[in-house]
Amino acid sequence: MIDDTAQNSAMENSLLKMRLPKEMTIIVIDITNKCDLGCSNCTRLLENQDKLWEMTPDNFRLAVQSLKNFPGTVGIIGGNPAMHRNFVEICNIFAEEFPDKSRRGLWTNNIFKHEDIATRTFGGFNLNAHNSQRGKQSLRGLKSLKIGNYYDGNSVHAPLLTAVKDLFPEDEMWGRISKCDINQEWSASIVQNNGVLRGYFCEVAASFDLARGTDHGKPIVSDWWKGNIDFFKDQITHFCPGCGVPAKLKGTMDELETDTYTSSNSDLAEKSARLRSRNVVRLEANSLEFDEHKVTLYSHEARSYNKQRGSASKFSKFKNQVRRVIRNLAN
Repeated sequence: MIDDTAQNSAMENSLLKMRLPKEMTIIVIDITNKCDLGCSNCTRLLENQDKLWEMTPDNFRLAVQSLKNFPGTVGIIGGNPAMHRNFVEICNIFAEEFPDKSRRGLWTNNIFKHEDIATRTFGGFNLNAHNSQRGKQSLRGLKSLKIGNYYDGNSVHAPLLTAVKDLFPEDEMWGRISKCDINQEWSASIVQNNGVLRGYFCEVAASFDLARGTDHGKPIVSDWWKGNIDFFKDQITHFCPGCGVPAKLKGTMDELETDTYTSSNSDLAEKSARLRSRNVVRLEANSLEFDEHKVTLYSHEARSYNKQRGSASKFSKFKNQVRRVIRNLAN
């Protein structure tokens, strides 16, 4: 073990290397946790949340207004944002409050009936059908615009619930946190937590709060995202040690609808297994498979995983299809 001074030093060195929201090129607004898929190790922990929610149009307007001076892209994400009952109104508010179309983005796996309004509203897309035939058909028009990213095949997701603090000593834990994919390459976020807007230095940190019914978010005021490291330090020290992204463990194919976890996150995994019959796998320190790939491998990057694991069994596919039907009926 290392002493408290060494632990604090490791943490402080890590904080100095982390990217703040004001240094990011994208900040996302999560407008709903509704989704028509149930991907393995979802970065939004959708299957671990207790109830469905949608951001109110008034709150969405306030969220966008708080980012009016942000120089990068503001993205709408979910869940699947196209499942929001007020999606058209949300798009109209976005256009009113954030005039530069080139910096309005949409992240979705299926646009449903909203292709026209999406084409008019957004100047960039991150489209990932996760090999869903319905999703690929829905996204054909947006794909043809060739503005942003498009992935039609399966993705591989590294586990979020394998807490890095369960797997490494303190100094190595903080060293890994300082190089986290999410912090270095993804986004800060705004969510609606029990009806109230909250800001996070990390989009995955927001997911943990929503999954646990807790609130460590920052109040959404003008330019909240300009906060320095001391402003976000409490979020970083609370969420990062319990997250699995820095652990760099082997990922799981999206269609298997399986979450991998360690003891610190057993509450979330066991809840989804109990309430939603979710496939969950508990890892122990002597059964870890490390892999230095990014937290998400998209389409062509995931093909080697397809080859390694082979096709999912017919029974597994059938079981997952039944779960999707039940989830869609519940929504």
